[in-house]
Amino acid sequence: MTTRTTTAPLLPPPPLPLRHRLRDLLLTTDRVQALRLRQTALALVLMAFSVALLQFAAWLVELPQGPLNWWAGFSVAGLLLVYLAIRSGWSLRFADPSLTVPQMSYAIACSAVGYALVGPVRGVAFPILMVILMFGMFKLRARSALGVSLFALLCFGISMAWMSNLHPQAYPWAVELTHFLMLACMLPAVSLLAGRLSQIRLRLATQKQELAQALEQIQAMATRDDLTGLLNRRHMQTLMEQETQRCVRNGRSYCVALLDIDHFKRINDGYGHSAGDAVLRAFAEAAQGAIRSADVLARWGGEEFVLMLSDTRMPLATLGVERLREQVAALQVEFGGQWLQITVSAGLTEHHFGETLAQTLERADMLLYEAKSHGRNRVMTQ
Repeated sequence: MTTRTTTAPLLPPPPLPLRHRLRDLLLTTDRVQALRLRQTALALVLMAFSVALLQFAAWLVELPQGPLNWWAGFSVAGLLLVYLAIRSGWSLRFADPSLTVPQMSYAIACSAVGYALVGPVRGVAFPILMVILMFGMFKLRARSALGVSLFALLCFGISMAWMSNLHPQAYPWAVELTHFLMLACMLPAVSLLAGRLSQIRLRLATQKQELAQALEQIQAMATRDDLTGLLNRRHMQTLMEQETQRCVRNGRSYCVALLDIDHFKRINDGYGHSAGDAVLRAFAEAAQGAIRSADVLARWGGEEFVLMLSDTRMPLATLGVERLREQVAALQVEFGGQWLQITVSAGLTEHHFGETLAQTLERADMLLYEAKSHGRNRVMTQ
C-alpha cells in the first residue's frame, strides 16, 4: 500500500490595503525618506494654497488672469520637481537631502514675482513670505537662515524697484520704500529667531546624546565588573537562570565551570593589590581569547570566575576549559619590571535536567575544591 502525501501550496500574502499602497508609493517605505517627503508635500500644499489665495485676491479686483495662471503653474511645478527629486533618491547626493534651502529660495522668488503681478492686493504676498520663512525656521542653521532672509530681501527689493519704475501709479515709490524698510527690519529678526531655534536644537541633540551615553554607562555599571570588564555576578546569575529555563523548554543542556586563580593571595601579599589587579585583568583578557563567542565568562567574586558554556555537553566543554587553562598557564604578566606567572583551577559540571541552578553551582564548587586539593592547575569534571 502506497501512502501519498501532498503539500498544500503556499498561499501568497494578502494584498496591502489601497491606502497603504498609496502611502508607500508617495512616501516610500524608508522612514527617514518618508519624513523628508512629508515635509516637501506640506510645502507643496502651502504653495498651492498661497497661489490660490493670490489668484482669488486678483480675481476680486478684476486683474487679468493670464499672467497669473502662468505664474501659478511655474510656482507649483517647481516644488513638484523638488518632491520628485527627493522621491527618486536623486537628492541623496547632497549634504541636505531635503533640499530645504532650494525649496525656500524657489518659493521666495515665486512670491516676489507674485507681488509684482497682483498690484492692489500685493500685500497678500507678505504673510505668504512669512509662512515660507517659518517653514524653514525649524530646519535651518543660523547662517543659512540669514542667507535665505537676505535673498528674500533682495528678491522683493528688486520686484518693488522694478514695478515702481514700470508702473509708478500702481506701485508708488513711497509705498514700496515703506514695504522694503518693513522687510529690512522684519527679515533679520526672523533669521535671528531661526538662529536661536537652531541653538536650542543643537543643545537638545547634545543632551540627548549625553543622556544615551549616560544610560549606556549605567547599564554597563549594572552588568559589568569595573576591573576586568567581564559580566558581574548579578547579571551572570540572571543569564544562567534564563539558560536553565531554556533547557527545560528544549530538553538541551549546558555546562558550568567555576575557575579560581591559584595562589592569588600570595600575589597580593608579595607584590601588592595593584599587581593582583593586573593579574585579574590579564586573566580576563586571556580567558576571553580562549573561549567561544557563544560562551559567557563572568567575575564571580575576588579571584573566582564562572564560565557558562551554552548548549554544550561535557566532552566538548572539557576541551574548552582545558584550552582556557593551558592558555592561562602560558600567560606571563609584567608588573614592576617582573614577570608573574599564574595558573587556574577549575571545577566543570553539566547541568542535569530537573535540578536547580544552585545545585549545579554547588557541584561545580565541590569539583573546584577537589582540583585545588589535588595540586591545582587542573580541571576536575563530573
